[in-house]
Amino acid sequence: MTKTRRTILAATAGASAALAFGGEAAAQASWPARPVRLIVPFPPGGSNDVLARALAERLSPRLGQPVVIENRGGAGGAIGADAVAKSAPDGYTLMFISSSLTTNAATQPLPYNPATDFTAVAHVASAPMIVAVGADFEAQTLQDLLRIARAQPNRLRFGGAGPGDTSFFAGELLKQAADIQMEAVSYRGIVDAQTDVAAGRIELVVTTLASARSLINAGRMRVLAVAAEQRDPALPNVPTAREAGLDFTTGVWFGLFGPAAMPASVVARLNREVNEILGDASYQEFLARVGATAAPQTPDEFQAKLRSEVQRWTDIARRAGVALR
Repeated sequence: MTKTRRTILAATAGASAALAFGGEAAAQASWPARPVRLIVPFPPGGSNDVLARALAERLSPRLGQPVVIENRGGAGGAIGADAVAKSAPDGYTLMFISSSLTTNAATQPLPYNPATDFTAVAHVASAPMIVAVGADFEAQTLQDLLRIARAQPNRLRFGGAGPGDTSFFAGELLKQAADIQMEAVSYRGIVDAQTDVAAGRIELVVTTLASARSLINAGRMRVLAVAAEQRDPALPNVPTAREAGLDFTTGVWFGLFGPAAMPASVVARLNREVNEILGDASYQEFLARVGATAAPQTPDEFQAKLRSEVQRWTDIARRAGVALR
């Protein structure tokens, strides 16, 4: 092969690569060119849904396209998460989910690997859990609740959205911290569990203020304690579990994910837009009303947190005797 021919072939190959790269870059630069689907893997009304809708409302004008919420509940969030994991990694299918993405992996076999099958896009917020009972339930304080549980093992029932849900894990952690026995009752979503607490069909739930706020404000549920180091500004008159004499702190985080192998430019754009929303006073005020706090992170920081949380909750499940089925 002559030197001239080799030069022509090399130039042609370089031009083809440049065109391909340029085409991909142009496609990514035009993102989004159509509406973005944001899957919430839980029924409407829960904390994931509440926070996701407020975020989507602010994200849509920034992207110049509608961000459309799609609730796809079931299996503690696994059904919706699986749909996202198997979707095209083009930035048009995203997921808003809490740390249940990691707790689910500790209790049941899944059709995806949460540590490797998702792209961590933006860490949005964190929130402490609360211990809540129905308005007519006899316990007026957390100490009352624990006395009842100790006097009558397994009389009390707590609700959660399946064994992998954060509320389920929080209930198990409460049992472990207080050395009490309670019965876990599984629901399709945390809203259904809270409805049964308000109606007196089960006794308590360990949930977030974002999920239970409407029932609490309506006087149908009462908060006995906040599972945090300090009192929640949204519930200034409610003591922490520690104030009630129980070493019990647990909470959840919320974040935005996509399938694995999303374009880095799309991830960077989304992370930047979400973090700017988190810095906005109106969104911070919204989060404060629902007992959450803005917690921005880089995609790399959030991806590392995802992996470490999977291991953390797996270890907690083993200690709590919640076997992987």
